[in-house]
Amino acid sequence: MIFALTINQPRSVTVNRLERELASYVDNEVTVPLKIEVLDGVGLVTVADTLPQYFKLTNGNNFRVLWKGIRKKTQTISYKIECTKRGIYSLGPIKWEARHPLLLKQTRINTSEEPFKLIVRHKPLSVKRIRSAKTFSKIPLPLGSSAKMGITTTDFREIRDYLPGDPYRSINWKATARRAVQYGGLLPKVNEFEKEGKKVVWIFLDKSAEMSLGPIIRNPFEYAVQATAGLARFYLERDCKVGLCIYGARGAERIVFPDVGGRQYYRILRELVSVEVEIGDHVSIFSLKDAVRRCRGHLLGSNPLSIIITTITSRNFRYIIEGVKEIKKYTMPMKSKSRQTIILHLMAHHIAARDFVEEAAAELLELERQHIIEDFKKMGVSVIPWNPLRQSLTRLLLVGLRSA
Repeated sequence: MIFALTINQPRSVTVNRLERELASYVDNEVTVPLKIEVLDGVGLVTVADTLPQYFKLTNGNNFRVLWKGIRKKTQTISYKIECTKRGIYSLGPIKWEARHPLLLKQTRINTSEEPFKLIVRHKPLSVKRIRSAKTFSKIPLPLGSSAKMGITTTDFREIRDYLPGDPYRSINWKATARRAVQYGGLLPKVNEFEKEGKKVVWIFLDKSAEMSLGPIIRNPFEYAVQATAGLARFYLERDCKVGLCIYGARGAERIVFPDVGGRQYYRILRELVSVEVEIGDHVSIFSLKDAVRRCRGHLLGSNPLSIIITTITSRNFRYIIEGVKEIKKYTMPMKSKSRQTIILHLMAHHIAARDFVEEAAAELLELERQHIIEDFKKMGVSVIPWNPLRQSLTRLLLVGLRSA
């Protein structure tokens, strides 16, 4: 016993992460490597890496037991995890324990604060333009919609008031100071030059409580996020300017002003990865209308393709109508018969249905909404019902727009 008491359990235990940040898609596996170093002592060392909610261990083990002998112990371990929900997660802390070989001394317990950031996104739903001898894609592209934020030319247009999203370098400080002296105004003035014509697409994503029906992992809002990412990529790849407005019960909460290119796509993904659906029984009163008003500076004088992703219910359809009217108020009328406003209606009750009986009930509830959909069509709006469990986004747009 005296000899055993002269032996100390491990004290210097270091656990390092070989990766500090990773990105993955929902339901994909991610490998998490760890490097363990034990410098002194003799005994058992247990290491446990804490996993957050919605994670599933698919291969390996996030709990390891090591034996530290006389020599220095170094070991690299790894395990695979799968995330079932979109979001930004932080793994850790890493907990470790060091035990005396004969349990004659108190066990040492400590943690290693090694930050690990994991960004989990949905796989964007693929949207393609299908062309064959008999089938021509009718997935809409914006018509006659000159972007107000295109590539700037050298042709001067006017001096106007500053709007959110304008670059600071366009501010005319002399005109701003002159205005402040004459009229006492504090709003900056900006130089506006003519823009190269680019088509504009606005996506309005509803995050209100109506989108939360069903399980947390597979509810209408999660499919709406996938559709938003897919549509944004589709139009950006075709050199369109894409803007995103995420709105809820309190109106517009997140806005990404229209822009082009891969950088704009990652801006949109960054907003989509962290947004959460609202929970509660409240209705999003005037939320879409308020969201459109927040974006009116980038809608005035243009005719963008507006895509509203929501679920139409008997409680919120009047407020969606008000939002559509607000869009028409700020956009230019089109001479062609092409519809520039689309409502992607997620069939929430079908998504939440668990068996045949609930599926039949969901079908009856959808039939009740047919007269509401007809009202939207009379306003010149295309309404496309979507059950993502049965239909791909590409096929949905093809069929939906032909019947609209």
